Amino acid sequence: RAVEDIDVYIEQPCETYEECLSIRERTSHPFVLDEVIDGIDILVRGHADCAMDVVNIKISKFGGLTKASLARDLCVKLGIGMTLEDSWGGDVTTAAIAHLAHSTPTEYLFTATDFNSYVTVSTATGAPQRDNGRMKASEQSGLGIQPRMDVLGDPVLEIS
Repeated sequence: RAVEDIDVYIEQPCETYEECLSIRERTSHPFVLDEVIDGIDILVRGHADCAMDVVNIKISKFGGLTKASLARDLCVKLGIGMTLEDSWGGDVTTAAIAHLAHSTPTEYLFTATDFNSYVTVSTATGAPQRDNGRMKASEQSGLGIQPRMDVLGDPVLEIS
């Protein structure tokens, strides 16, 4: 109750879903769930329990861009606002986030994170950049980037 008079979102104050839900039931502040949301089942449960106003969809936690986009589509259908991001990354991750964000209806896009603005080494050309506080995605095919193999090094695995 110490922040009752402050206009603030409460983001995942506890380690487990159940603990977060307990706090959610005791506050009138908008509530964001993050690390406990890692799949469709918990997302559906969170909606049924009215456990969040906003959810963080992290691409790697959901198992990749396709699964994250399915979670995004479900959030749109359920009316849940989203932060689209990942656990961390650089140019490649930011390109994936930007494309997911740009294909999300604006009324459901709470925020999206441009992780490449936090790093000092560029790993791709054509990566999204922040422009007047907004992240711009490339209009090129795919993620719109070209990996810098001179920086990334040899592939760890090649599948043919």
